[in-house]
Amino acid sequence: MSRPTEENRRETIILRADEPGRRTERTDADRLAGLLAQVFDGEPPVADGVAAVFRRAEAIRRRRLRHLVSAGAAVALVVAVVGYVLTSAVLPTTPKRTSAGAAATPAPARDPVLDVLTAVTADRELRVVPRPPAEGEGWRQFAVSSETGRPRGLIQISVYAAPDGLCFPVRADPEVCARPDRSGDVEYVRYADEKDEDWQVTQTVARRVPDGRVVVVMATGQRGTGDSDAGRPPLTGREAAEVAVQARVMNAFGPEESCNGPDPACPLLRVPLPELSAE
Repeated sequence: MSRPTEENRRETIILRADEPGRRTERTDADRLAGLLAQVFDGEPPVADGVAAVFRRAEAIRRRRLRHLVSAGAAVALVVAVVGYVLTSAVLPTTPKRTSAGAAATPAPARDPVLDVLTAVTADRELRVVPRPPAEGEGWRQFAVSSETGRPRGLIQISVYAAPDGLCFPVRADPEVCARPDRSGDVEYVRYADEKDEDWQVTQTVARRVPDGRVVVVMATGQRGTGDSDAGRPPLTGREAAEVAVQARVMNAFGPEESCNGPDPACPLLRVPLPELSAE
């Protein structure tokens, strides 16, 4: 019996089920196909594999989107924190409000006398300010100027005590008392001296009858102008009387304040009052 050749050893004789007795050669390609068929026997159909690929791709896309959103939120948080820190460092802090029980510094009270003078002279657009020394025991004085700053003179207000009555002076006769006009419970007399162009004065003496409080308002024009018009008093006789009878002016001075005495610091009146008791 002859030995099989190398080629015969690579051949395998098989019988096909549909053709009994027929001999067929099985090549390397056939064997590879058989092996591959065994590998892919447990795999899903092709259509299911495509769907799985797309599902995985969608899952990857969603995961990346979540990472992107998370990164954006973290960046926004960092920007907000940095902005707050920079704002706190650059801008001044708001002062804390004091508690209701804490005492606040009171604003300086306005002088009611100045308020009255400002209201009376408002129509003529005059500027009235305290003139140093602005006040003393029983008197106050104010400088007056025009809108352009031209000096217009001086207003001096002084108070006295005359509880037993007052003889309103008459310049022409010191032994005679002037008959006063009346405004409510206040008696007053107006005076004017405009003969001296370097010392033109309007003056009102007013006395409140119930308590004898006396107020003298004296307005003196700017002195040394050499011009009677430029040296006119800053208050007319009517305006001086309007100031003198004001209760706010009388009440602006303390009950113990007075120029009785007389006090050397009190204004020198153009029309002096009769001697009053210093008590």
